[in-house]
Amino acid sequence: MAAFRLAERMGVGEVELDVQFSKDRKIVICHDRILSRFGYPDLCVPELMLDELLALDMGSWFSPHLYGGERMLTLDALLSVFWNRFVYHIEIKSPEKELSEAVIDALRTHRLWDRAILTSFYFDVLDGVRALAPELRVGWLLREGEWALPNIQRAAAAGFYQICPPAIEVEREVVVTAHRHVSEVRAHSVKGMTEIRKAIEARCDGLTINWPDWLIHEGTEKK
Repeated sequence: MAAFRLAERMGVGEVELDVQFSKDRKIVICHDRILSRFGYPDLCVPELMLDELLALDMGSWFSPHLYGGERMLTLDALLSVFWNRFVYHIEIKSPEKELSEAVIDALRTHRLWDRAILTSFYFDVLDGVRALAPELRVGWLLREGEWALPNIQRAAAAGFYQICPPAIEVEREVVVTAHRHVSEVRAHSVKGMTEIRKAIEARCDGLTINWPDWLIHEGTEKK
């Protein structure tokens, strides 16, 4: 929760989050499947019940003083607190159809249909989302080496709203081409200022970035 509160204080209007199932099929927000970097090398998210996951200290690895005791979040908790104050880019981490269905149900329950974009590296997952909820926006996350015209055309043919290449690979010419086929190009895997500038110069519509204040300062600097 601390990360999302900080994002809001920074003036961020759109957030990206990763979702997966707990053992009892509750949607939790966590990037990693195995919790090694949080200090639990033997624990795996889908093998633990929700109450076990929520009991873990997820903040001390980053800063015991500032974030010790910070807990894992459920998708429901996040949407309940922030509701329509964000646009949510929700990455589906698993190819399970049931996970996509559960996320769609959560968005419907919270009346956030128009405030969400579902993303995934799994093309078939997004194709399934389009079949279940054609009015919901989706974005295809590409791996390195996949940012090419055939995949852009494939995304367009499937009715995807967004395509998301690795930031290091974006070039203005390809982004311009992509805009002829899909509504948005959003770069991911931003590792530093080099990728930020590269994405800006390529005219991407947005970036998934861990340091939004870097982007704000970069924009101010250019002025």
